[in-house]
Amino acid sequence: MKLSVAALAALFAALPTALAGLEDARYSTVLTPSNFDGVIASQSEGTLVAFFAPWCGHCKSLEPVWTKIAEAFDGDDRCKVAHFNADDAAARPLASKYGVSGFPTIKFIAPPSKGGQAEAYQGPRTEQAFLEFLNEHCGTHKLPGGLLSDLAGRIPSLDSLAASYLLPTATRPSILESASVIVSSLTSASSSDQLANYYVKVMNRFKDVADANGADEARAWVEKERIRLGKIASKRGQVAAKKLEEARMKQNVPQILAAFASASASASSLSSVASATASSLSSAGSSAASVASNSASSAASVASNSASSLAAEATDSATSLASEASKTVSSVADEASATVVSAYQKVKGEL
Repeated sequence: MKLSVAALAALFAALPTALAGLEDARYSTVLTPSNFDGVIASQSEGTLVAFFAPWCGHCKSLEPVWTKIAEAFDGDDRCKVAHFNADDAAARPLASKYGVSGFPTIKFIAPPSKGGQAEAYQGPRTEQAFLEFLNEHCGTHKLPGGLLSDLAGRIPSLDSLAASYLLPTATRPSILESASVIVSSLTSASSSDQLANYYVKVMNRFKDVADANGADEARAWVEKERIRLGKIASKRGQVAAKKLEEARMKQNVPQILAAFASASASASSLSSVASATASSLSSAGSSAASVASNSASSAASVASNSASSLAAEATDSATSLASEASKTVSSVADEASATVVSAYQKVKGEL
């Protein structure tokens, strides 16, 4: 069978992809015996290392997923994704140090500042599973596809203040002061802590717009800010990875405030409903009390009449019984008197 020139070109173009291995993984840092320790020490939390051999079929199958997770952590100073050719003669001492006995062996290695321990990765070799593992060890919130979860960039102590910021009874100046104190206490160089100032910026802006134009305009500004950040976050490949992640994390803060704004409106609505319900219940309660009072009076009157009637009947019955008893006693007394007289006459005759 003869193949056309175009078919042969397509076949040869496909060969590099078919033969690609971990050594070809993009965004993954290439480790060598000379740079190994330095790269491990450069990250604040750790490095996920794939110890591989170029001839290993499982290593080749891992490359597409490895490229994805390496891209997700590209430029991140907390964690890095890297690969190390452990089959090379010069690399074997390091492979032996980390207990590599098969390929690929994947380990998360902490920097010396965190103890330098190496933890074997035993989970599924999927993008989702690797990201969940790295999020847990690196304090990140990355999702498949280069996305971030809604928790990214958020600070729980500032979330609590933001939650009370839109309440009708909120004293916004004091809340802003508390938020500023928290921000000044954060000394970490992590991306999340660096974004703490953005909380205060959004809260200040919301207050200024709300004071000048009302809460509805302030909510509209929050939505505009969210859209603006979304446009920046969507420019993948046009903006530096770190800038993209910062934009995505910032998106979460106005989304939080937008949710609080909705919650505030809902709370006001619920408050009105509750007030109307309370008023209705109060009116119903008054009506019920009136009905109960009338019913009680009526019942008391009926009870009084019944008692009087029963008392009269009891009196009549007692009088009748007394009269009958008196008659009975008189009759018995007469009979007894006649009997005594008869007995006396009889005894007297016998004497």
